[in-house]
Amino acid sequence: MALLAVMSAVTVMILVALAFSGSVQLETRTAIYRKEATQAYALAAGGVQAVILDIAYPPADDQQETPRLWKKGQRLARVPYEKGEALVEIVSESGKLDLNVAGRKQLARLFEARGLEPAEAAQLAAAIEHWRSPAGSDDQESEALEDYYRNAGYRPAHEPFGSLEEVLRVRGMSRDIFYGTAGFSREKGIQYQYGVGRDLTIYSKSPPVNVNYASEAVLLSVPGVGEDLAGPIVRERRNKPFKSLEDMTQRLSISLPDEAAPFLTTDEVGTYSIVSMGEVNGSRVRRTIKAVVQVGQPGAVPQGAAAQGAALHRIIAWYDDFTE
Repeated sequence: MALLAVMSAVTVMILVALAFSGSVQLETRTAIYRKEATQAYALAAGGVQAVILDIAYPPADDQQETPRLWKKGQRLARVPYEKGEALVEIVSESGKLDLNVAGRKQLARLFEARGLEPAEAAQLAAAIEHWRSPAGSDDQESEALEDYYRNAGYRPAHEPFGSLEEVLRVRGMSRDIFYGTAGFSREKGIQYQYGVGRDLTIYSKSPPVNVNYASEAVLLSVPGVGEDLAGPIVRERRNKPFKSLEDMTQRLSISLPDEAAPFLTTDEVGTYSIVSMGEVNGSRVRRTIKAVVQVGQPGAVPQGAAAQGAALHRIIAWYDDFTE
């Protein structure tokens, strides 16, 4: 009996030691993860700031050969650090459709390119136009939309969209359509269907879209542009951004359709979406940040600070732990 008691006591002590050891290992792994996550976040934030610096302060004429992280028309940049790096995607808002100025047909073509049926796409585009237009229209379509919002307990704004997410209140716009969905199959694994939100903006305030930044879906929204033109544009710009529409047509050996020309440009509006992913060397931990930045625009410089050399930019939005 004494031997059994001793063996039981030893067994209990071993179990306690194992439990304590497991707890210590878990706490250690948690502490390491938190440390690496903090480091990755700092790298991602540094990547955003580094790219903003290059965009806000372009090189002088006598510094054109100075190495830069970003050049006009560039979409991707790598910001190296001693203990990791930041992988940065830069997208000019001029490469998206502006909710407040894009026409109904162009919006409908975008929604079709993102997978909506033609009838559904047309209805959604009409609802967006109704939401941003002044009140007072008495046609049957407008009355039906007014009845829908009245029954839902709110009213349409009848003024320009104040934020991108405001479009979620428009009849027919669901979170799945806006943000996208993910499905799983044994044959193909996880398949992502990207939402239209990534192709929309309220910052460009211009109908033409920038061919260096527009997604294939946005290019397909342009009258006269089909897959035989949108695809080559996306592939060719990976080699080098287009300097002008003439440069694009020469490099692609094509003739731009007349109806497409007014809707395409290489001009930038000075507002950028910057997505930066921080990676720590030897770690699987990643942190991603998104910032919407206005550069060189009226109001971008804090009042009274211009004379003190303030940066010519303003951060409009900042998203921690960004996922898309």
